[in-house]
Amino acid sequence: MKSFEFIIIGGGIAGVITYLFLKEKTNKILLLDKKEILEGASGAAGAFLFPKIGLNDLYTKFINSSILEAIKFYNSIGINIHTKGVILLPRNEKDFEKFKRYQKEIELPFKKIKEGFYFDFGSVINPDDLKKFSFNYEKIEVKKLQKKDEWVINNCIKTKNIILATGYEKIIDIPYIKIRPVWGERIEIKASYEDNELCSLDKCYFHKNCSVGKIEDIIKIGATHKRDCLDCFENIEEVKELIKKANEIVKIKEYEVLSIKGGFRAASIDYFPVVGKIIDIDKTLKEDKYIIKGDRPRKIFYKEGLYIINGMGGRGFSNAVSCARRLVEYIFENKDLGFLDTKRQFIKWARKEGEEYVKSR
Repeated sequence: MKSFEFIIIGGGIAGVITYLFLKEKTNKILLLDKKEILEGASGAAGAFLFPKIGLNDLYTKFINSSILEAIKFYNSIGINIHTKGVILLPRNEKDFEKFKRYQKEIELPFKKIKEGFYFDFGSVINPDDLKKFSFNYEKIEVKKLQKKDEWVINNCIKTKNIILATGYEKIIDIPYIKIRPVWGERIEIKASYEDNELCSLDKCYFHKNCSVGKIEDIIKIGATHKRDCLDCFENIEEVKELIKKANEIVKIKEYEVLSIKGGFRAASIDYFPVVGKIIDIDKTLKEDKYIIKGDRPRKIFYKEGLYIINGMGGRGFSNAVSCARRLVEYIFENKDLGFLDTKRQFIKWARKEGEEYVKSR
């Protein structure tokens, strides 16, 4: 039976970036996925590294700090991030009013350009560029996961530690972690168009109801826009919808569709990614029954060697960098995960659904 120190289940952007960080600590890693690496949502991602405009709260701070960290990380490993800067535009009149209020909240360097904001670090990645790295990878569908002296997968691979990077799909049921699928797409076209008066597509990117960028002579249009749409799939109607949104930014005339890619982003119910060790619900609630009454947990028990990195949402190519680094630091240096920790969802779940869960056992 093959043996490893870490197995990452899920070859999307969260699993791939986690692998790259883990590789600095150990070579005994295996990456598993039932598809190829960076397919599905990650392969369909626009991979736009754009900041967030909004109230300067914890979520906005996390998104924007993750963008800057991701840019530094990709540059350090030799990934071309095609930096040209991005103009963020309000979607409607309501958004326009919000933008006026948000202006004083922006901590990142920016320029005010009419109704929008320009950030000079706006960048775009080609997801396929990450495939150039060497991964110890096997195309396997995980059908059975057991804990014996170590974790055993499909009765043929064992490991001390498992990291679940499975996106919206479940390998095991973790009741307190709620991940929902959000359909997202990227299309690539060649087209004739009229530039936005604010900036040429050759010189900058745009985001409004979708993200639009041009690399060489190919225009990329991407959006994450349909929640709980499990019957969504790539089709020409979806293309027309994205073209319509892009036309609010640049006037596209004739176009040729080069590719259509779609997939289900994994989003948590509170939008923050979920990172850390999986909690042993039964043991924790047995030892501290007052958690379900609203008390703060006195002690939380965990499943030995079982971790998760999930809920990257529509910003996987930036969020995954920050989350993977923090997860590896948590595993090897016991650094606090803060608001990303799985505990936040567990405590909310225990207060709301814990009593019913205990009764059902």
